[in-house]
Amino acid sequence: MGEGTSGVKEIARDIEHLRTRLDRSLAELDRRRHELTDVRLQMRKHPAVFIGAGAVVLLALGGVGFAIYRSRKREELPQKTKRLARREPPVWEKILAAVGTTIAVSLAKKMVERTWDRTVEAGRAQA
Repeated sequence: MGEGTSGVKEIARDIEHLRTRLDRSLAELDRRRHELTDVRLQMRKHPAVFIGAGAVVLLALGGVGFAIYRSRKREELPQKTKRLARREPPVWEKILAAVGTTIAVSLAKKMVERTWDRTVEAGRAQA
């Protein structure tokens, strides 16, 4: 009967040890969650990402503003007749659109990769 009691005590110790490890892991995950959702902290840690994101937002807003301006400008009669006479946009507009899209996608991809790499490195450093 003595063996059974010591086996139960050992199992209880193992369970307590696992609970302690689980509590520590959950506390660490909670700390990381709070850190990731703290925008001010992230701005201090990754200013280049926020500057890049701000630039992308400004460019997008500028593009929308320009599109609105152009759509209103097109409603004028001479511009409208020119647009109706021309079926396809000129080659330079196509090239400019392709180059702009390529640059925007490349910048966004680099920012995401850089942010991901830094996050992984920070996780490894803390582990």
